Amino acid sequence: MKKILVPFDFSPAAMHAYRFALDIAAGNESEVIVLKVVDLTPVYIESLDANPYYINSMSILTELKQEARNDFEDLRRGTDTNVPVRFEVEQGTVSQTVLKAIHQHDADLVVMGTTGTEGIRELLVGSNTEKIVRSSPVPVFAIHKAQKVANIRNIIFPTTIDLDQRILLEKVKALQRFFHARLHLLYIKTPSTKETDKELNGTLERFAEFYDLTDYSIHIRHDPDEEDGILQFASRLEYSIIAMATHGFTGLTHLMLGSIAENVVNHTREAVWTHTLHGHQ
Repeated sequence: MKKILVPFDFSPAAMHAYRFALDIAAGNESEVIVLKVVDLTPVYIESLDANPYYINSMSILTELKQEARNDFEDLRRGTDTNVPVRFEVEQGTVSQTVLKAIHQHDADLVVMGTTGTEGIRELLVGSNTEKIVRSSPVPVFAIHKAQKVANIRNIIFPTTIDLDQRILLEKVKALQRFFHARLHLLYIKTPSTKETDKELNGTLERFAEFYDLTDYSIHIRHDPDEEDGILQFASRLEYSIIAMATHGFTGLTHLMLGSIAENVVNHTREAVWTHTLHGHQ
C-alpha cells in the first residue's frame, strides 16, 4: 500500500475517506494522491432558432480546477500530518477518471467515501463507489463514516468456502496483519443450503487450515439471503471492517447476477474492503 488514491469532492464522506487514507499511510510509509474529478457536463442555452450552443467550457474548467486547488491548500494547511500528499484535478466522468488514475499512478489501494444508494436510483444509476468497486484492478476501501485505523479490531470475511482463492486470501491475511485484527470467517446459511451446521463448521475449519489462517473465529448465520446476513452480523460487531471479493460483472451479466459485495457497500455503515477477482483468484 505504498500509493493510496483518494477520489475527493470535499463532501463529509470524502473527508472521512481522506483522513482514513492518511491514517493508513502514516502506518505504512505511503504516499496519498488526492484526486478531484471535474465532471463538466456540456451546458447549452437555446438560441432563438432553437439550435443549442455551448458555453466556453475551457474557461469554466480552468476556474473550477483553480478553485479546487485553493480549497485543498486550505484543507492541507489545517491537517496535521507528515504523510506526503499530492493533489490533482482532472476532467471526466468520476468512475472512468479514477480508473485511469489508478493505472497512471500505479496505485496499490483506493480509499473513497460513499453515502451508498437506495431505491430506484440504485437500480438505474448506482454510486460511483459501486462502479469503481466493480472495475478496480486494486483493492478499494469504501468509507461511510469517520473511522480510525487504530480502533479497528475485527475483520469480517464472508466466505463461500472456495479452495481456489489463494490470491484473495493472501491479501486478506496481509490486511489482518496491518490492522492487528481478529479475522471472523462468516458463512451465511440460506434456506437453499443443504449442509448441517456441524458439517459447515468442519468445512470452515479445514478452509482455515488450508489457507494457514491464524487468530480467527468461525460464525454460521441462518438468514434469508447472504447480503442481509452480512449486514446483520456487521451491525453487531464493533470496531470492525468487512472484507469481500467481487467478480466485477458488467453489462447484462451484472444486471442479472449483481454483486453481494457491491450491495453491502451500498447498504452498510462499516468500512468495506473489496478486491475484484476479474475471473482469476
